[in-house]
Amino acid sequence: MKKVIIETEKLKKVLENVKNGTSKEEFRPVFTGIFIEIENLELTMTTCDGYKIFTDSCNIVGGNNFKVVVPVFKIPKSAEKQTIIEVYNDFITFNYGQEKYSYKIIEGEFIDWKPLFKKENTFSIIFNSKYLQDALKNEKGEIHLEFSDNRSPVFINGRKLVLPIVHNN
Repeated sequence: MKKVIIETEKLKKVLENVKNGTSKEEFRPVFTGIFIEIENLELTMTTCDGYKIFTDSCNIVGGNNFKVVVPVFKIPKSAEKQTIIEVYNDFITFNYGQEKYSYKIIEGEFIDWKPLFKKENTFSIIFNSKYLQDALKNEKGEIHLEFSDNRSPVFINGRKLVLPIVHNN
């Protein structure tokens, strides 16, 4: 049996950030679930629907390393401050204190996503999310963003928009 203790608020945050990236297509069962990996006191959840990948991580209080794919789960409002996650045979159990839920582990190999997230020769662009949402409000389909330098406006689908941004090299 493998066991992990995690702060429930951290678990909620990571789950919220990845759960919408799962697939609804049953012919690829591992994509309908959440890949949970515990390694070196860090929990990472990753989802993939075949087109996009969502991943997020947080520290855990303690426990064993493991990798499993589980169905999308919910955290009850009555959950205590710490959640105990246990993996035994083909099942994973989330113990929230007064409530405990078990799920059958989804069989199959999850995509090797880590090479896709290697950061080589990268830079970051920071947008004010409200301004970016406003700029994209009426856009449909693909979005083409063009950047010249850290002082120029951003072109979204060929139209010049001045968005407060910061480029970090």
